[in-house]
Amino acid sequence: MDPKEKRRHPRVTTNNLFSHRTIDEQGRYLSQGMGKALDVSQTGLKLETSYPIEGHRVSLMSAAMDDCLMEVVGKPLYCHQVDKDTYHTGIEFTGSKEEIKKFASELVRLHNHRKHGTFVRVAA
Repeated sequence: MDPKEKRRHPRVTTNNLFSHRTIDEQGRYLSQGMGKALDVSQTGLKLETSYPIEGHRVSLMSAAMDDCLMEVVGKPLYCHQVDKDTYHTGIEFTGSKEEIKKFASELVRLHNHRKHGTFVRVAA
């Protein structure tokens, strides 16, 4: 069962791989792993992993179009098991508005380039 829709902003479907680290309230790293962003909005994304995401904050990292590292920090809002080996975690971005806008735009641009082989300009 999907969680009730609570986003204020539209979602854009993506399929981007991420490395992530979870962080506790004292700033200590709890775990790290890989996941796939299923969608992104102006305020967060849905991450799919093969294990539950636990922690106070999560740092997400991926390669951008220019092969530079892009990173964003967020807080997990929910984590639901969708089948035996799949979990969906809703993550709310916690950085500055400029950082979040740049990250979300690059994520959509990268997804469209990989999917269609084209560059898509995302309005700021």
